[in-house]
Amino acid sequence: MITLLTAVAASSAGEQGASVMSLGAMLEMLLWLGVVIGFILLCAWGLRRFNGGVMAPTGVIKVRSVISVGNRERVALLEVGDQQLLIGVCASQINTLHVFDAPVVPLTKAGDGGNRVSSDFAAKLQGLLNKDQSK
Repeated sequence: MITLLTAVAASSAGEQGASVMSLGAMLEMLLWLGVVIGFILLCAWGLRRFNGGVMAPTGVIKVRSVISVGNRERVALLEVGDQQLLIGVCASQINTLHVFDAPVVPLTKAGDGGNRVSSDFAAKLQGLLNKDQSK
């Protein structure tokens, strides 16, 4: 309200007062823009801090691969310790489809942080990058 009254007074005072007010309004706008950006960054930090963001799995169960077979149905390959399980997931239940005797996908090493095995695309991309660097 005060800003509006100041703007009306500045416009009636003449051209010089209006340019000063526009500078003040621009500074106020930049201040509020900084506040909004700061709030967005704070929310992103909080989301990541409280495990809402995508983070490397640190538990015993690791998801090795997932494929969608319908709108709400998926088949997932889980690694639990040194065993791998194939499970079916739908909206109402989860079923064990198969427990593998031998690992289908190579087991993760204890020191790799639970990263997934590189896909063919990742391997090809890395090969292309190494090829370009060697020239």
